[in-house]
Amino acid sequence: MPRGVPVATVAINNATNAGLLAVRMLGVGDSDLLARMSQYQEDTRDEVLKKAEKLQRDGWESYLNP
Repeated sequence: MPRGVPVATVAINNATNAGLLAVRMLGVGDSDLLARMSQYQEDTRDEVLKKAEKLQRDGWESYLNP
């Protein structure tokens, strides 16, 4: 694309990130959608932090072989 034309790129076979990008763009004009997107991000962050804590506490072998 020429300069000044913003583009978003998403990896092949990564529909989740493409969908999240679309929701962010649509959320500019829809406060309910924006609030739901924010809640999704918070939930995802909490889930990742729990996994990181378990990994640090139990070690990688235990984490990968429950």
